[in-house]
Amino acid sequence: MTAFPRILVTNDDGIDAPGLVEAERIAAALADEVWTIAPLGDQSGVGQGISMHQPLRLSRYGERRYAVSGTPADCVMYAMAEFFANEPPDLVLSGVNWGANLSDSVMYSGTVGAVLAANHLGIDAIALSQAFHARSAVDFAVTRAFAVPAIETLAARRSADGSCCWNVNFPMQAVESVRGLRFTRQVGGAIRAPQLIAGADGRGLAYHWLSFERDTGAISAADADVVALRDHWVSAMPLHGTRCDEALFRRAAAEGEHRLRPAAESA
Repeated sequence: MTAFPRILVTNDDGIDAPGLVEAERIAAALADEVWTIAPLGDQSGVGQGISMHQPLRLSRYGERRYAVSGTPADCVMYAMAEFFANEPPDLVLSGVNWGANLSDSVMYSGTVGAVLAANHLGIDAIALSQAFHARSAVDFAVTRAFAVPAIETLAARRSADGSCCWNVNFPMQAVESVRGLRFTRQVGGAIRAPQLIAGADGRGLAYHWLSFERDTGAISAADADVVALRDHWVSAMPLHGTRCDEALFRRAAAEGEHRLRPAAESA
């Protein structure tokens, strides 16, 4: 018996990424109907960005399988406007990203951005990412073993507003060494500083690649997502789409309104 009537699959690595095939297999094990609408090319690092200055173009890759010339969030929005205006999917799966989305990186992740876009529209969504030790050694064995039971576990757990929105990371370990699923939180500190990698084009003009100095070993909090993977757990972190610091709002609002004088009067 399937858990969902319809699942929408997307990612940030693009329509040809091997992790997308893994996500489609996972969705097929959970749903009666699977749709895939993914970016045409690699959109890693775009977060929840949408395309405002160029049109979106749709390419068909098979039955209920399409690519959009935009971001992961674009794919979710396009799908809702074009295919699901009257009946939204029951779940959006984003991934499976080749590389973990942990700590500070979560805010930049296009994989997570698609999930937040879906949640913004009131659709349950889960981001899936597979950690690796070497980028060239593609191995989704842990994802294959544990994605379906993890999704089934998380789908039953909802936030106070009734939404289901999660960021899931699978450790790169032997399948038999994975200890289970641990609920985690986002702890900053892995990104120490931005870096620029200099180069020159064929005309000798300078350019720079943006990179980061990272140190995940500096994170030691027991409930951190980074630590969960280090300890051979699948990490599941709840997400929400708002940016408001609720605790600070309550403290500030308790002071009441503040009257402000125009700058010229206060000089």
